[in-house]
Amino acid sequence: MGSENVHSRLLRLFVPQEPPEAGGVCALSDRQAHYLRNVMRAEVGQNLRVFDGTSGEWLAQIKELNKKNTLVSFVEKIREQVNSPDIYVLASPVKKEAFDFMIEKASELGAKAFQPIICNRTVIQRINEDRLQTQAVEAAEQCERLDVMRILPIKPLKDVLESLPLDKKLIFCIERAQAPMIIQRLQGGDIRPPLAVLIGPEGGFSPEEAERVSALPQAHPVSLGPRILRAETALVSALTCVQGLVGDWPPK
Repeated sequence: MGSENVHSRLLRLFVPQEPPEAGGVCALSDRQAHYLRNVMRAEVGQNLRVFDGTSGEWLAQIKELNKKNTLVSFVEKIREQVNSPDIYVLASPVKKEAFDFMIEKASELGAKAFQPIICNRTVIQRINEDRLQTQAVEAAEQCERLDVMRILPIKPLKDVLESLPLDKKLIFCIERAQAPMIIQRLQGGDIRPPLAVLIGPEGGFSPEEAERVSALPQAHPVSLGPRILRAETALVSALTCVQGLVGDWPPK
């Protein structure tokens, strides 16, 4: 049985720091210390898994666990680093519960970064970037990915489109329009990461926005089916198709 299976039931935490080395020690955050002490009732000497987002996953051991300090030591590397494909999500904020769901599922589905955007019909135009980043970290800890999805500062759609690299394909998920089904479009063979998936706000894109996005040379308008989906449903549907056809799901 491989070490990955042996250690699969251990607690798993993200510890951003300098690249770990065997015998090294690091301090955990207050949030993590609270989680270990008060939620999981962990004890000194207990093993766990840690990852830093850049150098793989390590077997670690709790060396100190009290109200002042929570320290873990690195024992051995158990997984080499694997990064998620270069897939960005561009999506408009919606109500809190739904947007939290979008952040969590985008992280679980392997998005590299999440870019909140302000569209003409966006209702919620402010976000708590730090809180959302914490959610992305927690989702990464749970889903076993070795990197962490980045939450980018919220920007107007116009500004994001103007800075979009020409080599980054844009999967434009548009409702109520004649566009190829997303699976059909991805099966064409010319769309591969780096790419971005664009999801609209409640109420959809304005006609002006749809025209502006469609005119971009790297834009590929697609349909997500015959029904009008909520933003969070559209996000999960689109990312599932992308990962399944051109992401890191197909066998290498």
